[in-house]
Amino acid sequence: MIIADAGPIIAFARVGRLALLQQVVGEFVVPDAVYEELVVKGGDRAGAAEVRRGEGMRRHTLRNRQALTQLPRSLAQGEREALLLAEEEGAPLLVDERKAREAAEQRGVEVVGSLWVLKEAKQRGMILAVRPIIAELLAIGYWFHPERVIRPFLEEMGERLPASEPRQE
Repeated sequence: MIIADAGPIIAFARVGRLALLQQVVGEFVVPDAVYEELVVKGGDRAGAAEVRRGEGMRRHTLRNRQALTQLPRSLAQGEREALLLAEEEGAPLLVDERKAREAAEQRGVEVVGSLWVLKEAKQRGMILAVRPIIAELLAIGYWFHPERVIRPFLEEMGERLPASEPRQE
């Protein structure tokens, strides 16, 4: 079980890879605020129908909503609820946003992200390469720092950016 923030779910759904996310993490759990963001407010978004049907996903309500006041207001409501739910359940948190990752790590919550999902998928033989999926994510506006995140990750995965792709600082 993994607790998920909306960002990775939306990103994988938008590039047609929601099934890959589900294969890697198994069942993922979302707090009420993430469910609302995905299904109620984002009902026409990619992946909303799958989430509404509960395919590979379960909705869960926080037991201690009072703890939300202990988290930085700079985090979105879904990020805060996902972080606290991961803490309550003792489960990893799937989130990509840097501030949410830092807040989770400060509270001792294990954090994984979209690139971890891709790494696991490649290592398990579900995909042959991560670079094409990263390109798909970047094409929809999902952002990873080119030099600090993408380049080292591709090298770790034994893949390199083509020489024709410009280095971005």
